[in-house]
Order: sequence, then structure tokens, then C-alpha cells
Amino acid sequence: AVKTRDKDFIQNLAKKQVDSGADVLDINVGTRIHSEVKDMKWMTGIVQEVVDVPLCIDSPRPEAIEVGLAECKGKAMVNSITAEKKRMEELLPILARFGCKIIALTMDDRGIPEDIERRYEIADKLIGALTKAGISLSDIYIDPLVRPVSTDSSSGLIVLESIKKIMSSFEHVHTICGLSNISFGLPARNVLNKSFLLLAMSMGLDSAILDPLDREMMAMIRAGEVLLGKDEYCLKYLTSFREGKF
Repeated sequence: AVKTRDKDFIQNLAKKQVDSGADVLDINVGTRIHSEVKDMKWMTGIVQEVVDVPLCIDSPRPEAIEVGLAECKGKAMVNSITAEKKRMEELLPILARFGCKIIALTMDDRGIPEDIERRYEIADKLIGALTKAGISLSDIYIDPLVRPVSTDSSSGLIVLESIKKIMSSFEHVHTICGLSNISFGLPARNVLNKSFLLLAMSMGLDSAILDPLDREMMAMIRAGEVLLGKDEYCLKYLTSFREGKF
């Protein structure tokens, strides 16, 4: 759709996702590397013509991130920064200039940590660097990097404990994760994804990268909020039900 400049398709998809409950839309045009900067500018513009939610500019290329942020009408989010030296040097000045929200991945030049403690140490380093650059704690979303349980059965538990440790240590900081990574390589992936979401929420996870068109997943979020005491009088749950969202 990006290659053919199918504006209607992209705008309809954006509207459907927001109508289904998306709070932020992730904008990623990285499949066309040579035209990514131009594509990012175009897509950011057309999506904002039809929805009012914040956008998350998602790219490994600093120049594409910079162009996307410049096009955003309000406060945007960036996906993502890491503790890798080059990535921090490239992105911190851009983030400071635009004052955006940021997803920070717990990996550094040594790669993705195997244990909870190193994830925590990297999170601490990232939070320190970001706040020094002028990013407020409430604009930082730490991603402890979910790895498939199909390759390591302890992966889920490590991430859950990492979320708990980060959320209990850094007031106002958020945690986020890409849910579908947990089930990679296994059948009936939705079962694992939904189960992991509820477990992660119980550890303090307060945001996730997911498909808002998955009605069962969105219902799980509302149910989880109720059961964890985060939905007073079940208002959000009841509103979503009455609106036919599940």
C-alpha cells in the first residue's frame, strides 16, 4: 500500500484501529529502505488527516525518525532507542529537540541480556541518559525485550520479573513489550499471547504493542484492568462492552 500510495487503504486501516481502541498508532515504512524517509513523511501526513491519536515513529534510521517527528502535529513517540553507543549518539539529540515519548529497549553493544539483572542495569542506564537529555520519566517506556519461549522456556518468566523490578524501582516510568514475540514458532500463538499479556499486566506492564483489531485481545486488556483494580466501577469494561468492542 505504501509503494502504490494507496491512501484510502492506509487511512481506513488507521481509522479501524483507532475505533477498536488503539491509543497510539505505530508508523513503520521500513520495508522500502531506499525510500523510507520520503515514505515516512507521506504516511505520517495521510494518517493524521483521519485520526487524532498520537503517532509512534518506528524506524532504525535516525533521518526517517527526524522527518516523521517533524510531520507530527502533537507529541509523538519514537520506537526505539537502545543502550548501544552509536544509537544513543544518533538519537538523543533528536529526542531532546522534539521532546517526544520514547520506547527504550534493554539491549546494548553486547546484545540482548539473558538475565533480569542486566536488563535492569541497561534500563537504569537508558533512563539516566534520557532524563539527562531532557526527557521526562513519564515519557519513557522500557521494553525488556520478550524472547520466544520456544527457544528458552524461561524467557517469559525473565521478562515478567524484569517488568516487576523496573516498575517497582522507577516511579513514573512505563513498561511496554511486543506481545507476539513470546509465541514465535509455536502453534495457537494467540493463546500464549493473551495469557502472557495478563501475566505481564499483573507485574505492572502498562502498555503493549499489539493488534487492536484482535477483539479477544482488547477484551483481555479490559478484563485485566478490572481484575487488577485499575478500572474503577468497571467503567472502561462496561463502556467497551456497550460499544460492541467485545
